[in-house]
Amino acid sequence: MTISVDNARMPKKGIAVWTVAALLALNGALLAEGAGVALPGSLGTYFFGPKLVRAEVLVKDGGVLHDYRVDRGVIRAKSPGTLSLLERDGSVVSIAVAPTAAITLDGRPIGFSALRRQMVATVIRDGDSPAIEVRASLK
Repeated sequence: MTISVDNARMPKKGIAVWTVAALLALNGALLAEGAGVALPGSLGTYFFGPKLVRAEVLVKDGGVLHDYRVDRGVIRAKSPGTLSLLERDGSVVSIAVAPTAAITLDGRPIGFSALRRQMVATVIRDGDSPAIEVRASLK
């Protein structure tokens, strides 16, 4: 597909409309090729959903840079203040969990002691600090 635009005779608004049209056509073509080629509708769900292995997200909030690390895996072991996860790529990570961490099971608050082996957990920490959040599920 070739789109030709005469920039000299077209106002900037017209160029923008043609650019958007071309991008929409390209995305349509990618969608027609198959779901694996086009971007998913919800990037948050895609990147942080059930396919997540691990992620590092840098956020600047109030002038402070936060280096959030997110790990997802099956709980393999638990000791006081520490979880061991088996991630989807086969890596085993041991993560300290802060005593004040927000811990949920299927969206309901629970204590650290309620976490069990074979639960799936998404663990969030800021840098090398102990985890501030653990989201567990029975799935």
